[in-house]
Amino acid sequence: MATTRTKWLHIMVGLTIGYLLMGMSPLTAQDDCKVVEKVLVDAFGKIHNTPAHVYTTSKIGSQNFTSEIIYAAGSMYMKVNGKWTLADSIKNVEQLEQKNRHNANSKDTCRYLKDELVNGEMAAVYSSHSETPKGKIDMQIWISKSKGLLLRQDTNSDEGKVLNSSRYEYGNVKPPL
Repeated sequence: MATTRTKWLHIMVGLTIGYLLMGMSPLTAQDDCKVVEKVLVDAFGKIHNTPAHVYTTSKIGSQNFTSEIIYAAGSMYMKVNGKWTLADSIKNVEQLEQKNRHNANSKDTCRYLKDELVNGEMAAVYSSHSETPKGKIDMQIWISKSKGLLLRQDTNSDEGKVLNSSRYEYGNVKPPL
């Protein structure tokens, strides 16, 4: 039983970090992408410094998964099999994201789409399309107009074989352990 839980923990940590890294591909192919990249880098930086609770629904092939992550007190925590566990330090997560931004080799297009209300807060909606050696990634990102915080992110990769939808909450978030 403990081995199964450990396997699931490793799978969920890997999927989550992979998901975060997918969302951090460098968006530099066009001038619009430079603007979107700056907005995204700023928003992800704020997540690392603002206590946040992330709820993600993933569909990989025909299987559905839900996961939760909390960023608080300099650490990233994940909920696996109903239990919270310390996944990594925010410093390590930031280093992985930085490395991914510099090592990614992709052709990108991106643009501002519109303003939209998300849970009563006005957000700017951006889209990006990346073509990498590993496949295509399409994202839509909702960034708070007033706070610059990430509110929602939808990612479609591998031409619909992997779908992720995340919502971000910032009120009353504390480390779960």
